[in-house]
Amino acid sequence: MHSDIAPVTIDTSFGTVTLLRRLGKGKSGHSFLAELRGRQVVFKRMHDEPCSFYTFKDDKVLLEVQAHATLSRLGIPMPPLIGFDQGQRFLLKAYIPGHVGHEWVAEGNFVINGAELYYIDYEVNPYSDEWSLGQWGIYYWANHDGMAHFVRTGDATGINQSAGSGIPIKGPFESRVEHWRMKYE
Repeated sequence: MHSDIAPVTIDTSFGTVTLLRRLGKGKSGHSFLAELRGRQVVFKRMHDEPCSFYTFKDDKVLLEVQAHATLSRLGIPMPPLIGFDQGQRFLLKAYIPGHVGHEWVAEGNFVINGAELYYIDYEVNPYSDEWSLGQWGIYYWANHDGMAHFVRTGDATGINQSAGSGIPIKGPFESRVEHWRMKYE
C-alpha cells in the first residue's frame, strides 16, 4: 500500500523532515518514509480519525513511546525510536527496509529466510482472546487474495467483515485455519 506523494517538508526540533512516500495508515496515525539529515526515517503523524473497534484513552504519542519502552525491555526487535514531539503529535523511528507482513501475505509467501523479523508498530495491549492470533490475525494470513487486493487498492472490504470493523472475514477460511491449527498446535 505504498503511494507516492509530492515531497513535503516539516520543521521539527530534530531538524527538517522531508516526507517522501506514504507507507501506511493505522488506527492511530499515518506513517511516511521520510528523510532527516540525509538519513531515511519513518515519520508517524497521529490522527484523530475515529476507530470503531478501538478507543484511545490517553495521548497516542505517549502510548507509543511507553509501548516502545516495554517492547525494548522485552527484547523485541523493532526500529529504534529516534524521537517524538507530543505537541506536533509525531514519532520519528529508524527506517527498516523490506516487505511488511501484509505484503508477504498478499504474495502468498510465508517464508522469510536470512533476515530478522521486526515489530514495526509500537503497540502493547493487554491480552484479549478476541484479538489473538488464533481468533483474529490468522484469518488475515489465510486470506492472501483479499490481502493482495488491499495492498493494491487500500480497499479493506475483501479482508474485513464490514468497513472499518477491524474484524477479519472468517467463513471462507475456516477449513484452512482449522488445518493449520491441527498441524501446528
